Amino acid sequence: MKKSLSLEYNSTRDNLQFAEYGRSVQKLIQYAKTLEKREERQRVVEEIVELINQLNPQTKNVLEYKQKLWRHVFKMADYELDVDHPYGIHPTEEDNRFRPDRVPYPQHEFNWRHYGYNIRVMIDKALKMEDGPIKQGFVETILSYMKLSYRTWNKEHFVSDDIIISDLSVMSGNKLSVDDDHTIHVVTKNNLPNSNVNTFRTTKSKPKPNNQNRNQTNKNRPNPINKNRPK
Repeated sequence: MKKSLSLEYNSTRDNLQFAEYGRSVQKLIQYAKTLEKREERQRVVEEIVELINQLNPQTKNVLEYKQKLWRHVFKMADYELDVDHPYGIHPTEEDNRFRPDRVPYPQHEFNWRHYGYNIRVMIDKALKMEDGPIKQGFVETILSYMKLSYRTWNKEHFVSDDIIISDLSVMSGNKLSVDDDHTIHVVTKNNLPNSNVNTFRTTKSKPKPNNQNRNQTNKNRPNPINKNRPK
């Protein structure tokens, strides 16, 4: 008489907590719960954690990763595993339900957003500076940055210096201005002073002649004194 095959379907199994570890690991943890001796149960659980750790050998020496493995082991055991946790207090189901507070995303609502929020910070800093060449140079730097940002978001349109200067005047409350014939120069990496100079280039020193080669050269060189000496 033939024996009927007993098939096991995933629909009849327990929910798989962590698919990356596989169902075999989850069964091993359930087996560890049935062990009566605490020492044996502790040893089996530690071997299971080491087995999971071998699945990702590139992170096996990271302390936070091993702590996470122990948390996952307790979760797969339904937090009913009576073993010693090597990193402190046993994880509980409340720890799994804990949700940190949502970090609010900073919102900076203002016009001319294509210039970026840093422009607003730079303008506020320029307004607090004393009048003089330093402030004037800082204002010219702001204009250069504004023109560069305008080019980034409006590549298909011509960038007029009058528009940039007018926007700066409005954004600063008509407190920052430049001459009417001022030309805005955009400073980029390619047009910086000494941009073609490689500061990391080292000059190769010429090798010093070897004394042995120098002596060999002197031997092969004709002696003018012996050449002109009468025979």
